[in-house]
Amino acid sequence: MEKDMIADILGYLDDNFQEDLGEVQKFMRLKSISATGEGIRETAEAVKDMIIRAGGTSELLETLGNPIIYGRMDEGADYTLLIYSMYDVLPAEEEDWISDPWMAKIHPFRDYGDCIIGRGAVNTKGPTAAFFRALMAYRKLREKLPVNLVFLIEGEEELSSESLQDFLEENKEKFADCDAMFFPSFGEENRIASIFMGVKGIISFELRAKGGTWGGPVDRGIHGAFAAWVANPAWRLVKALSTMIGENENDIRIDGFYDGILPLDPEKEHALRESADLLDEEEWRTAYDVDKFKWKLEGLELWKKMLTVPTLNIDGIRGGYIGEGSKTLLPHEAAVKMDIRLVPGMDPKTMLGKLRRHLDSHGYEDIEIVEFGKAYYPSSVPYYSTSVQTLKRMYEMMGARPQIWPWNPGSAPYYLFERILGIPYVTGGMGHGSRQHSSNEYCTVKGVLDFEKSMIYYLTLFPEIADELKTAAHD
Repeated sequence: MEKDMIADILGYLDDNFQEDLGEVQKFMRLKSISATGEGIRETAEAVKDMIIRAGGTSELLETLGNPIIYGRMDEGADYTLLIYSMYDVLPAEEEDWISDPWMAKIHPFRDYGDCIIGRGAVNTKGPTAAFFRALMAYRKLREKLPVNLVFLIEGEEELSSESLQDFLEENKEKFADCDAMFFPSFGEENRIASIFMGVKGIISFELRAKGGTWGGPVDRGIHGAFAAWVANPAWRLVKALSTMIGENENDIRIDGFYDGILPLDPEKEHALRESADLLDEEEWRTAYDVDKFKWKLEGLELWKKMLTVPTLNIDGIRGGYIGEGSKTLLPHEAAVKMDIRLVPGMDPKTMLGKLRRHLDSHGYEDIEIVEFGKAYYPSSVPYYSTSVQTLKRMYEMMGARPQIWPWNPGSAPYYLFERILGIPYVTGGMGHGSRQHSSNEYCTVKGVLDFEKSMIYYLTLFPEIADELKTAAHD
């Protein structure tokens, strides 16, 4: 592909960017909080409208939870891309936002330049709206897109995509012609273009310690003075947690926790090493406000830990009195929300069983395990897949050398596309943004325009790369 093939489209994006920027902000101002249901229906209708305005057909398909937006743009092309995204976001209850998280205002932020500050800026309403603006530009200047598109945009990703698996299994025929899945997103989170060839899996749960036959008050919290002769469920929970992990959090002591983990295959190991010089530990620590890592390593070996090590994480602990001032209390219950991140070779169905056996063997049979949502399996796709190689070529044509990761340390329901639909996937695009799931989530204004242009490259390159790989496979 020659750059001048799309020069007019890129110029059109430059000329009309202020309008596009306003549309991105407008979409971000819709709340779409899946945890509460606020704004979900209104936002789903807005997504449906964006598909139609871009020249496609679209409908809301009901699930047991939030509706899924399904759509198509049939261009008579040889290849079909499944465009997956999400329209739901997390709440924004943090207190240190520099402006209203639902107003999507533009501020200079850190050393990033002008940024849109707001919930969904990077995860994932900002790139979703910008993607449709890029589609509209492409179709305004061309009769057709170079690929057919099928849209699947869900509203429960922040709820572990609870309805997605059933939806895909029941509607598999709607995606039978798809050659690959693409999740448009800002891929320069640490100001370096990235390619993730997969994701870790996850299972989320809560441990609950309550007073009972082992000790502790049963029905209500009592005066803290009685700790002299009544056991405390909060201490019991803390003691149980302490049996699970080593001194520096570098080893998880649940029997069999690491069983079955697969090593990096040579193809992924090579790809990671090829871009290892792009790894910037200082940039990462600055972006995430971290002073030091828990591993006494640096360079490639440190980054491999983040990618290849499963985790047992405490998300939050509650119990007793945590309000202002002092209140001496012996609580009757305490709980901790946790998650386990899984790497390839680990099965989420077995992990809670291992945790249960660990608690029982240490005398904590009374501590209850409550699972939340659906677990995600770990998943990855080959380096030489059409989705990955198109993204790599796209970055290179835009002057960016990508950092290549075997998989993302985060989690997403990508295993469903691999297992149910049998297609490769990738997520990415130009554009810088970060602080998802936190206060002052942002994307740079410049990054929105860069992202739009990268989508023009990706759509144009996909059939070319698909043909190249098909030819190579036959040779």
